[in-house]
Amino acid sequence: MEALDAPGVYAVERACFRDPYPSKFLNDLIETQQDRFFVAEDDGEVIAYAVASASGKEGHVVSVAVDPRYRRRQIGAALLSAVTDRLAKEGVEQIHLEVRKGNAGAILFYQQIGYHISSEIEHYYADGEDAWVLRRAARKRRSISGSVEN
Repeated sequence: MEALDAPGVYAVERACFRDPYPSKFLNDLIETQQDRFFVAEDDGEVIAYAVASASGKEGHVVSVAVDPRYRRRQIGAALLSAVTDRLAKEGVEQIHLEVRKGNAGAILFYQQIGYHISSEIEHYYADGEDAWVLRRAARKRRSISGSVEN
């Protein structure tokens, strides 16, 4: 993430969410979470981003957004993998994120990459919709048989 990517991040944010984060909040994330802020580009245009924060052993995926024209191409998974790797290198053990309860596609996507529903937050979004809190380990664990577990 570079400061020059900010307008593209804002454009993706507006294209993806009916209640987008304000540009000031995104600017703050760009400044304070630069090492945990990743973008994907196509021909120089920002088409997706993911950003996380960390506090001690706990990581928080603040936002993931993929321009609707570029969805279902594993871009979001690649960005989340980069964020997860960064957090794990910093010593984070658990990662959480929030997702609208009504966003079945996003919930399925997160579950496919190892997240599980851990709790609910009522009236989390500005329009009053509830959120699921999803969690996963920052690092994949190996079982005794050698298979990888999330």
